[in-house]
Amino acid sequence: MKRTSISRTLLTRVLSVYFILTISVTGIQIIAEYFNTKSHINSELLTLQKTISGSLTRAVWELNTQQAVDISEGLIAIPMIKGITVTDEANNVITQLGEILSTPSQTSKDSFNEHQSISSLAEGLFGHSFPLIFEFSGRTTTVGTVTLLSSNDVIFSRIEVGI
Repeated sequence: MKRTSISRTLLTRVLSVYFILTISVTGIQIIAEYFNTKSHINSELLTLQKTISGSLTRAVWELNTQQAVDISEGLIAIPMIKGITVTDEANNVITQLGEILSTPSQTSKDSFNEHQSISSLAEGLFGHSFPLIFEFSGRTTTVGTVTLLSSNDVIFSRIEVGI
């Protein structure tokens, strides 16, 4: 029968528990950082919505396709934006740049803000869609919708720095 010293047994067990604990805590930290970063990116997408909705609404209302395309090209140049789709009230695509959702995705609608969150786990894309509402003489008319998409790659590139 082979005998091992008490110190060797103790050291092996302590280091094993330490290793498992370290891996667990690091994994939990990475997951928490992922969700925090995704939340920040969604918040930035909502801010972009507020920034561009007026000019895109005006461009779609005036049937100024070139201006809608120019605004979309400016948005797709932002590293966080991986895809943008602008449609008119009849759901005809005015401009579509970058990545698009090819499969049905999970959606959740916020009735207060009228925007719709989009998440596709298979494609690694998420974002939101919102209506373009034109106001004229106290009346509101929905003239189209915009879908802004980001991806998990953006999240990973942001949390990579912190790890």
